[in-house]
Amino acid sequence: MFSEQSSLLVRRFQLSYFDAPWHYHPEYELTYIVRSYGRRFVGDHVEAFQAGDLVLLGPDLSHFWRNDDDFYTGNVAQQAESIVIQFPASFDQRVLAAIPEADSIRHLLERARYGLRFSSAVSQSLAALMEQLLNQSGFPQLLGMLDVLHRLAADSEATLLASAGYQLAPGRAETERMKRVLEFMLTHFRDEIRIETIASVASMAPAAFCRYFKKRTRKSFVEYLNELRISHARKLLTDVNLSVGQVCAESGFVNNSHFHRQFRLHTGMTPLQYQTVTKRK
Repeated sequence: MFSEQSSLLVRRFQLSYFDAPWHYHPEYELTYIVRSYGRRFVGDHVEAFQAGDLVLLGPDLSHFWRNDDDFYTGNVAQQAESIVIQFPASFDQRVLAAIPEADSIRHLLERARYGLRFSSAVSQSLAALMEQLLNQSGFPQLLGMLDVLHRLAADSEATLLASAGYQLAPGRAETERMKRVLEFMLTHFRDEIRIETIASVASMAPAAFCRYFKKRTRKSFVEYLNELRISHARKLLTDVNLSVGQVCAESGFVNNSHFHRQFRLHTGMTPLQYQTVTKRK
């Protein structure tokens, strides 16, 4: 919790897997992934994350980091570690408003309203500073954070995440519904998921669910499901010695030609080409 003596909350998390559910909060949040990998959900955006991932989220933006399945097997060698810094939404008014030199940081915070992922080069350059913040307090910690934000503001390759039309702070019931839907999909994406089944998870009629899901994610349910399956297939092709046919089945595709078509659509390569290229690196 924030105190009257601090503008920042700086914490290190070391867990078997990241356990925060789909949620939002009124603070800005800067998250650096020290170790682990999986999928990052920010508003209506989803993509893979790995060690070195650095993301700044604005207030009331729904999000969660979901580790890949091998983190849930009880393997003590797998660890999820992150450094998370939170600061109030009023930080720009309370701390930055009277400082003309902080214009670039205020602009950064405005851009971060829907989430920003920073380039790997900038993320790597800030890893040591993020670690230092854990061991600081008071004014030195605040100065260190301003230095981090100043460097982030100069990252011309930072990528916007959620779309500008995404509904911030959707409400507790809405958040709980989307949490149930995402968790069900992440648990069962290898299986056949009928629209009637996933709609019942959301406590909605199928047609209403399709409209709801498309509005929340900018994708149809089938498109989103295929993205999850292809993301899993890419990991298997890179890290596990399986044939393309085995990867197809392990990723939830029952039709090999459909798997190839979807894989080429998302990667520009066939599964075999992708496996050959990534194994060579």
